[in-house]
Parts: sequence; structure tokens; C-alpha cells
Amino acid sequence: MARPQGGAALQKAAGPDKREIIISSALDLFRHYGYRRTSMEDIARAAAVAKGTLYLYFKSKDELFEAICKSLAAQVTESLEEADALDLPLEEKLNALMEAKFGFAYSWVLSSPHAAELIDSSSRLPSAPFEKVTAQFHDAVFELVRKGIESGELDPALVGLSDRDASEALIAAACGAEKAPNEETFRNQLAAIIKLTLRGLRAKT
Repeated sequence: MARPQGGAALQKAAGPDKREIIISSALDLFRHYGYRRTSMEDIARAAAVAKGTLYLYFKSKDELFEAICKSLAAQVTESLEEADALDLPLEEKLNALMEAKFGFAYSWVLSSPHAAELIDSSSRLPSAPFEKVTAQFHDAVFELVRKGIESGELDPALVGLSDRDASEALIAAACGAEKAPNEETFRNQLAAIIKLTLRGLRAKT
């Protein structure tokens, strides 16, 4: 989660990990009970802090939710950068990129019974915390497809697709795994979708 922020006096009074504990506790409550049903009192109780202490860190539930989204986006960004740096065959690297984006999202948001509410709430944030990481993900997949074309491993032109169309098709197909009933099924379906989609893009030998 996000590292503690704020003035030295605040950190000294409440402890350097207090902000992280609040964010983690709030995320757990939002996932289990939904954003609207969770109150600041609930969050203070779960984080074992006084309500006044909670408001020292976050002026409102909206501000706290935005901090959670920014923290999650930062973690996805880090995971994408790590996956993008891996020296792997095309399919394995694509799996790593998809896992960094969709696997993380499934674990923390999509597996929640309140996923639709959480996604809707995050989409209305003024900072749009996930826009940058989504663009980063699309660019990484596009670059991987482009390299596959350059190496002769992929040839989306065989099915009438450009490199950009092919990368977007891969992403759109992977989105289909998001409705899986559990995490194991999700990952199995994601791997199968990648295999099937890549097969249609592979160059003829």
C-alpha cells in the first residue's frame, strides 16, 4: 500500500504506519460491504484508531477512497514495469503483463461482490487514478505485439488486422475472463484466452 504521508508531528503522534493501516482496513471493508455501506466510523474501528485520528489523515470517505485507488494504481504500475522488463518468450511475457493488470484487478476488486460499485465509484474520481496505468498497459501489449511482428512470430495482417488492432483484440479477449467465479478459474481462463487469441495471430510457417 501507499507509504505514510503527512507532517513529522503527525507521524510522531500516530506512528509511521498509521496511514497504511487505515488504507488497508478501508479497502478490506469496501471489498466486503461496498463503498456506500461503509462509514468512516466503521473504518476507524477496523483500523483501531480514533475517529478524530482518521480525519487527521483523510477529510472524507471520498478522499480516503481516492487514496486507495491511487495506491492500487501505483502497485499495478510497478507490477507492469516488472513484467515488461522480463526477458521471456512472447506468450509467457504476455501472460505476465495480463497477470500484472487483470490478475491484480481480479484479486483486489473484481472478486468482490461489490465490484461494480467500486469500479463505478473510482470512475467518478476527479483524479482518474487508473487512466495512466491503463494506457501504460495498452502500450506495453502493443509493443509486445509489434516486436512479435518484427521477429516474424506474429502476422495479424493474415486476418486483416493492424498491429494496434491485434493488441487491442488481445486485451478485449482477456477482459472476458473477468466474469470468472473464482480466482483459479479466472487465471485458467485468462491463460486459455491468450493461447487461443495468439494462435489466430501467429505467422504461418
